[in-house]
Parts: sequence; C-alpha cells; structure tokens
Amino acid sequence: MRLQRARVLTAVAAAVTATAAVGQGAATIVPSLSVTMTATDNVDLGPGGRSDLITELRPGIAIASRRGPLQGMLDYSLSGVVYARSSARNTAYHNLAANGNWTLMDGRAGLDASASAGRQIVSAFGTQSSDPFRAQGNQTQVFTYSLSPHIAGPFLGNASYRARATYSESRSGASSLNGNTKSLGAVVGLGGRQGMVGWGIDASRSIYETPQTARAHSGSIIGSLSFQPDPDWMVAARAGTEVNDILAGQSERIFSWGLGAQWLPTPRTVLRADYDRRFFGRSHALTFSHRTARTVWTLGDQRSFQVSNTGGRAIVSVYDLFFAQFASIEPDPIQRDLLVRNFLAANGIDPNSSVVVGGFLNSGPTVQRSQSVAVAYQGLRSTVVFSVVRSNTQQIGHGPATGDLSVTNKVDQRTVSVSLSHRLTPDSSLLVSLSQQHTPDSGSLKGNDLQTIVATWSKRLGPSTTGSLGLRHSRFDSESRPYNESALIGSLRMQF
Repeated sequence: MRLQRARVLTAVAAAVTATAAVGQGAATIVPSLSVTMTATDNVDLGPGGRSDLITELRPGIAIASRRGPLQGMLDYSLSGVVYARSSARNTAYHNLAANGNWTLMDGRAGLDASASAGRQIVSAFGTQSSDPFRAQGNQTQVFTYSLSPHIAGPFLGNASYRARATYSESRSGASSLNGNTKSLGAVVGLGGRQGMVGWGIDASRSIYETPQTARAHSGSIIGSLSFQPDPDWMVAARAGTEVNDILAGQSERIFSWGLGAQWLPTPRTVLRADYDRRFFGRSHALTFSHRTARTVWTLGDQRSFQVSNTGGRAIVSVYDLFFAQFASIEPDPIQRDLLVRNFLAANGIDPNSSVVVGGFLNSGPTVQRSQSVAVAYQGLRSTVVFSVVRSNTQQIGHGPATGDLSVTNKVDQRTVSVSLSHRLTPDSSLLVSLSQQHTPDSGSLKGNDLQTIVATWSKRLGPSTTGSLGLRHSRFDSESRPYNESALIGSLRMQF
C-alpha cells in the first residue's frame, strides 16, 4: 500500500510537471521504449551455473523544461523483467530521476522538488551483482522524494533574509521496513556584506523519524564571518550552539565551531575546504576540481551526519554517475542535465543503463565518510573515465540499528572503475568498462569482492533508434556464495 501511494505521487508529479511546462511552450517530451535480452550461463548467481534467457521491456518518458518559472527534468521508466525458464523470478520495478524548481515573485520565493525510484542493495555482505535486476534476494525497490519551499529578499539596506523548509521521505520494499525514513527541517537566517567582510546568522531545526526509532530532534544557532579581499579567494569562520537528542535520547547542548576557505586560482580550478566541530564529532568537506580543454579532474573527501535510506552507495544509472561527477563543472542541476545528456549522446552511451556501485539499506542516523577521485578525458573520438570511491558508514544514536549496522558497527566499501568509449564511425561506438568492488570483513560479517568487465558495441540504426550488443563477465568471491557468470546482452532502444 505504501509503495502504491509512492507510485501515485510519482505519476502526479510527472503529470503536473509536463502540463505546466508544456503550457509555457518550454518543454521537451521524449517517450522511449527499450528491449533488452540477456543470455546468461548462471541465472542463480551461485556456485553451480544454470543458463536462462532474460528479457527486459522498458517503456519510459523524459520531460525537460529549461525556460520560464518552472524548470526541471523528469526521467521515468517501468521495467518488466521476464525469465524464460524461471517464471517465479519475473518482476517489475520503477526507475525515476526527477528534480525541478518553481520560481515565484521574481526569484524571491520558490519551490524545489526532487524524486527518485530504483533498485537498491539491501546488504553490503550479501550476494552482489553488476546487473540491476539480479540477486533479487539482496535487492529491493526504493522510492524517495523531497519538497523544499523557500523565500529570500533584501532586509534593511545591505542585509538580506532567507528561509527554507525541507520535507523528505524514503520508502523501501524491504519486509523489515529497513530503509524507511522521514525528516523535516527548517532554517531561517540573515546575512549581509560590507566591503570585504560578510556576516550571517542562521537558526535551524530538524526532526527525524524511522519505524524502528523514536522521533529525534536537532537544532542550532550559528553565526558566521567571512573575509574576501579578492574574488579568487575567501576565508570564513563560524561558531554557535547545537541542541539534539540523537546521541543520548535526551537533549544535550554543545558549542560548535568551524572554519572554511575557497580558492579559485583559475577560472577552471576550484578548491574548497571546510572543517567543523559538531555534536557527532568532527565534520569536514574537501573538494577540488580542475578542467582543461579535454580533461576533468575531481577529488572529494567529506565526513558528515546523514539520515537516509542508503549507506555508502547503491545501484545508479550511467546518467546518475556522470551527473554526480559533473557537479563541479556545472552546479546548476538544470543546465547540468543538458550537459550530461549531450556528453553521453556524443559518445554512444545509454543514459538509462545501470551500474552497480555498492551500498546497503539503512534506517536511522549515521556518520558517513566518503572519499573519491575521478578523472575524465574526452578526445576527438575517445572518452576515458577513471574513478576510485571509498565509503565508511557508522551508526550513531541510542536507538536500535538496522540492517548491516545491527550486526557490525561500521561498513566499509571500495570501488575502482575505468571505462573507455571509442567512436568507431559517426554512428557506432565501442564501450569497455572494468570495475572492482571490495567489501572487507567487519565483525562477524565476512566481506566479498565483485569484479566485472563489460564490452558493448552500439550503433545508431536510425534518427531515433539505437541497437547494442555486449558481453559481460563477473566474478564474485565470497565465503558463503561465490560465483562466476558470463552473459551475452542485446538491446534495442527507440525514442518517439
């Protein structure tokens, strides 16, 4: 019933976005249909191989609006998966990526919204697969959405006010309700600048809730000062007080402080660093990005407090992967959507194809540290992307832990991947990708390794039709259920 309500919300959001944008004549609507057939020699993903033929039928629609007061993008598809020899495995699941903003009062007010749906890994220590509809016992459907109204404007001369409220919710198909979370937060603030000195004061309040834990609260009042003598660099300091009942189950007040800096040595280079002392300990965020005519270099290291349904990472589409990597190039999500889609189209890469990059379901507050390095090179006919990602997730708070964190106090995962795309002709390309995902032992839980290599040839068969043929080989090392799998994959995608 809960999933049905989430699906209704998704459909309503799609209809509202499409109707409003089309009414302004500023939208593009692209229906699509793809058929993928996979011949595998190990449908069970177990020590003994058993062959099967898997067919995925995937109708979808993509809507984008990039002009006017309503801007955003929505990409939705429904996957129906049919097994030739194992009809009991037949399933259907939703895929959704959407974000948008509605601007009012000449930009002084607005509403930001986002929604997503897809398959997620349940346990980092269970059976892993590079195929998004395999290992069904360790995957589930997850829906998330958020709504964030906001206002801002001038206040007493050079000062300005701002206020924002954000509601977010995640729901999973896991029988234990693991992955279901709700949060509501609000922040109000004043700020201004006088010459090289800027100032601000912000007050915030947040409420978190999961089926397994009692409602938790946190709040803060933080003042900040910044100094920017030159447009290329800036330093900032902040201090204030935080109150929360997340750690001990009763309200605790602590003094918090932080420092930050930003340096833009060239128009294509950005370095940002922040360090804070928070109620859960130290928090930091370090990001570096550099662009040349042909390359993109990004580096990130952050430790932060999270209330979400997913620890570490999860199943994502190729589009999502590049959307995250290009954040330093184009921070505006609407313009970044166009940038990513043009990049993938130029290199013959299907934006809806899925990549499994680890992760696990979790409910309740956690502290996550993620580190990543990514390099992308785009030549005249070839594109190379290399990335290394490491995540560490630890449960905090007094409530009961869920999922993997109910057995061990931390989950660590590492992924290394490299992909090479080469345009053979103006209408055809070859994509080869290799990845290795490692989950080390943690407490009584035994780790695993997943190694995958995929080679795909794709060709444009018409103005709106693309076909592809690929080979995949995976090796999964695990004490409980190791396996080897090889598969032949054929796909046909049409846009209308």
